[in-house]
Amino acid sequence: QNEVPHAVNVAAAKVAHKAGALVVLNAAPARPCPDDLLDHVDVLVVNRIEAEALSGVAVANRGSARMALAALRQGQGQGRGLRAIIVTLGGEGLVVSPPSGEVFEVEALPVKVTSTHGAGDCFVGVLAARLAEGQSLVASCHEANRTAAAFVSRPQS
Repeated sequence: QNEVPHAVNVAAAKVAHKAGALVVLNAAPARPCPDDLLDHVDVLVVNRIEAEALSGVAVANRGSARMALAALRQGQGQGRGLRAIIVTLGGEGLVVSPPSGEVFEVEALPVKVTSTHGAGDCFVGVLAARLAEGQSLVASCHEANRTAAAFVSRPQS
């Protein structure tokens, strides 16, 4: 999502938010996310690198991912009290914090990885689809995790 100009992301998020849509931001690749965008984001999805860039907390494992979530939730670094945050950790699963502020860990599934190219896009696509269908954030993360695991372990052509 951050491959498009910032102004485009802001305009799309504002229109969607005003229309009552759930706004999911995949903050990849890492770059600053000013408040004019984050103010309209309902679900922020970041990997380790993006989590560190936005929170100022180095993310090496689930424990440090939890610290980055807390920093983002408290409005430290970039982001002012984000509503829902997901930090993906590749082979270590992910950490998710819904608007309630609770933190849930989702285990990675043991698969033989053939390629991780596109894994984040796969994860976020399934996540957004399930959220649009009304599934909870945590349930959507579990399904997106399963689908991304299948995606990264598929035979290459």
